[in-house]
Amino acid sequence: MKNVLPPVFELSAARLKAMLTAWVTPELPGFTHNGAYLWYGPWEDHCRRVIQVYPLKGASAIFQWGLCFDFLPVFDGSGRLRYQRTDRSVGLHLFCWPPNHWTQAPAQPPACRFSRFGRDPDDIKAQLLRAFYEAQTLFVPWFQSCRGLSGALTEARHQRTDPACRYNWPSPDYVAAFLFAANGNASAGANTLAEFWTRHGRSFPPSLYDKLQAKLTECAAFLP
Repeated sequence: MKNVLPPVFELSAARLKAMLTAWVTPELPGFTHNGAYLWYGPWEDHCRRVIQVYPLKGASAIFQWGLCFDFLPVFDGSGRLRYQRTDRSVGLHLFCWPPNHWTQAPAQPPACRFSRFGRDPDDIKAQLLRAFYEAQTLFVPWFQSCRGLSGALTEARHQRTDPACRYNWPSPDYVAAFLFAANGNASAGANTLAEFWTRHGRSFPPSLYDKLQAKLTECAAFLP
């Protein structure tokens, strides 16, 4: 007699969003849910806290957390700059991946991760909440340590040499440059921006560097 595998249930994206609203949003007082995969806090000292569900391959996803700044411009491949200052445009600038996400040993269970596949909806809900509570034990102290622009700068400087952040975009170099300027150290910001451009500038129009220098100078002049 052939072994019959149990059926696998897949939760739709729409039902996942409803589950996030019902079970995760109440656990995040002070945050606003965008109705999909992201929660954001109010602006405080030119930044806001952000938590998001980041989809991965194979219908799995992880929780991420970080900060969004009102003085940091983001840009696309054509060099067009924009700010993420509205509720509709909020995103992650300085952020974390779950522990061991990039260096996970085979015997270690994935951190802060859940799947839309399971035995039934209750199984997926259990996965979701387990991943959230695991992330919560990490993002609560992380947000506390990154309070204020000086705390954010300390974290950005750490991320510049952290292998776990090597795939972050915006690059920690870029974020640190603007945080140096926002903390009143324009020369360190300019030097860090130059280092960023040396590493990544060949992928963008040369004129973008002049625009970024001007934005950095503007940040240093008006924020401290």
